[in-house]
Amino acid sequence: MASGNTQIIPYSPAPPPSSSSRSTQQFTYEVFLSFRGEDTSYGFTDHLYQALISHGIHTFRDDNELERGGVIEYEIQKAIEESKIFVIIFSANYANSRWCLDELVEISQLQRLILPIFYHVDPSVVRKQTRSYEQAFVDHEKEADEEKREKIQKWRSALMKVGNLAGYDLQKFRYETELIKDITNVILKEFNSKLSLHVSYNMVGMNYHMEKLNLLIEIESNDVRMIGIYGLGGVGKTTISKVVYNNIFNLFESSIFLGNVRERSQHYEGKLKLQKELLNGAIKGKNMEINSIEEGISLIEQRLCSKKVLLILDDVNKSEQLEFLVGKLGWFGPSSRIIITTTDQRLLKEHEVHGSYEVKCLNDDKSFQLFCQHAFKQNIPEKDFVNLSKGMVKYANGLPLALKVLGSSLRGRSVLQWESALQKLKTKPIGEVQNALKISFEGLDEIEQEIFLDIACFFKGFHESEVIRLVEHATIGINVLSEKSLITLVHDNTIWMHDLVQEMGKDIVRGKHHKEPGKWSRLWDPEDISLVLRKIMGTKAIEGIFLDMSKLTDMEFTTKAFKRMKRLRLFKVYWSYGFTNFMGREYPKLLVPKDFEFPSCDLRYLHWERYPLESLPLNFDGENLVELNLMESKIKRLWQSEKHLEKLQVLNLSSSCQLTYLSCLSNMPDLEKLNIASCGSLKKVDPSIGSLNNLISLDLSWCKKIKTLPRTIQGLFALQYLNLKGCENLRSLPSNICRLKSLEYLNLSRCSKLKTFLEISENMECLKMLDFSLTGIKEIPESIE
Repeated sequence: MASGNTQIIPYSPAPPPSSSSRSTQQFTYEVFLSFRGEDTSYGFTDHLYQALISHGIHTFRDDNELERGGVIEYEIQKAIEESKIFVIIFSANYANSRWCLDELVEISQLQRLILPIFYHVDPSVVRKQTRSYEQAFVDHEKEADEEKREKIQKWRSALMKVGNLAGYDLQKFRYETELIKDITNVILKEFNSKLSLHVSYNMVGMNYHMEKLNLLIEIESNDVRMIGIYGLGGVGKTTISKVVYNNIFNLFESSIFLGNVRERSQHYEGKLKLQKELLNGAIKGKNMEINSIEEGISLIEQRLCSKKVLLILDDVNKSEQLEFLVGKLGWFGPSSRIIITTTDQRLLKEHEVHGSYEVKCLNDDKSFQLFCQHAFKQNIPEKDFVNLSKGMVKYANGLPLALKVLGSSLRGRSVLQWESALQKLKTKPIGEVQNALKISFEGLDEIEQEIFLDIACFFKGFHESEVIRLVEHATIGINVLSEKSLITLVHDNTIWMHDLVQEMGKDIVRGKHHKEPGKWSRLWDPEDISLVLRKIMGTKAIEGIFLDMSKLTDMEFTTKAFKRMKRLRLFKVYWSYGFTNFMGREYPKLLVPKDFEFPSCDLRYLHWERYPLESLPLNFDGENLVELNLMESKIKRLWQSEKHLEKLQVLNLSSSCQLTYLSCLSNMPDLEKLNIASCGSLKKVDPSIGSLNNLISLDLSWCKKIKTLPRTIQGLFALQYLNLKGCENLRSLPSNICRLKSLEYLNLSRCSKLKTFLEISENMECLKMLDFSLTGIKEIPESIE
């Protein structure tokens, strides 16, 4: 536990490479175990070690004591120096080992947390060196010269010092497992069960920011304090808040960092997710479910009012975001700290924060240093690039994001390339950060530029795997964009992009035709899309359309409006707010004539929620289609004639209640995911499904008219996920279902007419979850038990 005089640690970067650590000081090991191998290595020590590593605690255990001589090895001494916490297991014969005693001397000289365990030995025996410890020292002192007598005295002093520490006496526990659990919990509490947040090694001026924020945060105050950090987009607010978090999170019962609040709170579901993330971060071991924002507010107030919480809300842009997350100071326990980052200073005043800190652009010296770190991986430029670097820094005008992106884009390039880039900058106003960011874009090859524009216009917030599937050459492209600081991978490999960078991409798409969206390659704004379709402004330049119908009045699609869009690759029609508003009224409808057609030869992605026709257009090609999503559509059958979709990987027709027929699946050899859940009119699964050798996921849940599955299902060698939940008329499963060797998940719950489950005659070694709750099955086969 921290004392009342604890101060925020100044930022002090450790040299890379650095993975995530549990505190601001970098340690190779979080726990070092010191023990007598003959006494405990195969019992208590091993069980403790396994408990620690199972909780993600990086633990050092040396198993080679018996093979060593009497001098402590360099590797062990280094491990001691680079460990944060020491657990000393004093056993009956611990003092017999000169090696253990040498370790103890080294450990006792460090000002770090030591947890002694007295394993079948009384603490007084260790402190006073009586009984077995006394005999051990008699043996050590035999024929000891002056040098060894000095060492023996150090051993005795170390035993007395560590033996006097508050520790754990095994005799006071009923079971060894209880002691192991207590030790593990103490160590977890010390680390606050949290990983520190990743921040870049290349940071400049951070100590200055920390000094200013120290005065505002007032870590010693028992009051609940709310602090604001504001400034221009890209100035470093997020990074500063992460460093603050890393410096003080271990002083709180719970610490939560909620990033990208603005983007994630645009929709109702996103707001619920933020509340849930806050609650689950503060209340360990529970998975809180929230059904409404009002319920979330109530739970936050009830569950956190007695907890000392550190909460950081990053990128807030509306007061309502604060109202449902940190509405009142009384929601949080004494000494809690809430830190808000935003571009809007007025928002902080409206919420009456206790103090605000403006992050300003860097001065010339700091800007130069930051730029050089990214361009040359050092604080000064290489000899031939001094004046060029000064020109670049002048153009960036102190904005950290621009300095980082410019530096990264020029790293490793020739003087001529730098001169060319600087010459381009001179034709642009210095204050336009967007133009600075374009330099990185222009450093990409043509394919990488196209990938960047797709992400900027359509795929920000998508998972990396989705973009790799939908955009050609994205596997290497994403890596290049990340290296050039144009995108970042956050959370579980979600693709993220700074607002300024995204706006730069959209501005590139607009090009010289800002008022002529029909000439843009990508359309994302509903008003622009509506204008193009209503006035028949579409051209062959258009490659992608993402239309959010929630933001429009009723509109109509016509074949004529799409006729010239011959290069259409990405087409998405969706309702971001759902199909009804909070009053229960339906959002605008999309009118589509029965003979509607649109270009599809180049189409890779077709996502059309509530598709209104009974089949895809007669002219639909789909030769290049990779993903087809027609959820909640009026489709009866996909198409009138046979189609060959050689590249299709994902097919989603879920909740298409009129779908009666789905055949020719053999024409989709690359299909990996098939979702026809809640298709209430579908009576059977076509036998051609057995040819889908690459199918990984098959969702047939709530298809209430399906009575059985075809025997050809045994051909789904790659199938890992099979969901038949709610198939109320399913009476039996094929006897060869046990041949699905890759199957991991099989859900048969609520299949009420399924009376028996066949004996598994073959080894389904991958099966991890089998659910037949609420079925008619009364007896579990012996092969499952």
